[in-house]
Amino acid sequence: MRRFLFTILAVLLVLSGCQSAGNSGEKSNEKMDVKPPDRDLVEDGLPAFNEKIASLPKTDLEIWLAADYANEKPIQDAVKEFQSVYPNISVKTVGIEWGDMTNKVKLAVSSGAVPDMAHNHSFAFGAQGLAEPVDDLWKEWGEEDLFLPGGIEDVTWKGVKYGVPIDINTLIYLYNKKAFKKNGIKEAPKTFDELIEVSKKLTNKEKGQYGFVTNASGWSFFGQVVAQGTNILKFDGDKVTANLNDPVVVDTMKKYTDLALVHKASPVPPPQERQTDHPVAMFGTGRAASFISGPWDIARIKNEFPDAYKDLGTAVIPAKEKGSVLGGGSLFVPKGSKNKAASFELMKWFISDKYSIRLAKEMGRHPVKEHQYKDEFFNDPLLKPYVETLKYAQPYKLEAYPEANDAWGKALRSVFDGADVEKTLDNAQEVAEKSINYAK
Repeated sequence: MRRFLFTILAVLLVLSGCQSAGNSGEKSNEKMDVKPPDRDLVEDGLPAFNEKIASLPKTDLEIWLAADYANEKPIQDAVKEFQSVYPNISVKTVGIEWGDMTNKVKLAVSSGAVPDMAHNHSFAFGAQGLAEPVDDLWKEWGEEDLFLPGGIEDVTWKGVKYGVPIDINTLIYLYNKKAFKKNGIKEAPKTFDELIEVSKKLTNKEKGQYGFVTNASGWSFFGQVVAQGTNILKFDGDKVTANLNDPVVVDTMKKYTDLALVHKASPVPPPQERQTDHPVAMFGTGRAASFISGPWDIARIKNEFPDAYKDLGTAVIPAKEKGSVLGGGSLFVPKGSKNKAASFELMKWFISDKYSIRLAKEMGRHPVKEHQYKDEFFNDPLLKPYVETLKYAQPYKLEAYPEANDAWGKALRSVFDGADVEKTLDNAQEVAEKSINYAK
């Protein structure tokens, strides 16, 4: 019995030690003599050596990145090089599914066991009181003017910055040039009505081939709304008004879902949370001739479907206006972390000239600083529509209101499942109005 109790006690001690070692943001009083490296970091495309970070005691950072970022080589190489310059800082990287990040951060903040960095849309977490403001660190850095306005938008809520953008994107039209030529279509459609007609022409029901692939992502569909000349939120200073059942929104959602439900020119999107895989698979295997997505899928098609990549063409979204949804992500410090300065410094490394271009080339994740688009990589004709659309893209601010955001996404899904468009958007509008009024 005594031996059994001893064994149990030993196991508990080991588990306790493991738990302690895994706590994020841990600091010790141990100081290290961290000296500047014998090279010019700025000449290497990296942030200048930061004496304040070098003077910190030993610090353990736990950072939560989107699962499709966390283990990618540019990210891991940036972490390794950062630690080589600042050996007093250790970094543990954890991959979290993008759609799970909000709930995990909320739980972490409420429990007090927060990571030191997280990845999503900083403005939304700032709006919900889940992120630390970092205006002081931005001011100290002094490089805001280098950023594209959209990148700053993604980290700002009511004039306060809550993070650093890591990449930026927008949506474009991707199509199979060979399929277009075979069906006598000389160029990409330029309006939504042309998109419908082209998609119908490219559909071959006998062969199980579709002209287009829709998806049930509220974020992605918002890009269609912007391209048709409206928005689902209206801003007047700090005053925000919901606009989910605007007549243009209703008409756009009906046309979009009718591609699948009425014209049968698209499959109905599968009922899964992650909506990005299905269109790529359909296009890459030749079962669909076009879809709307971002530049990250250019890289994905090149890597996963090289035969489809040979015939890939791109164009701006077929629509009334220029522009689409402004995407990308940003990094923030969850509320309660004690390592704001060290985390912010690491964020700067991820978007340095050295690693931003690698994120673009190797991952299809594009830069947030304007001068980085001068790299020859962006001379690729496939990226021209993306760079053009980026100038007019608008951020998806509905994420600042979780209940409204949820209602918008569910509305699109419900319409794909057969619900009436106008009634569904009227209901979503009511939820959005309550959500916005409650947030005030």
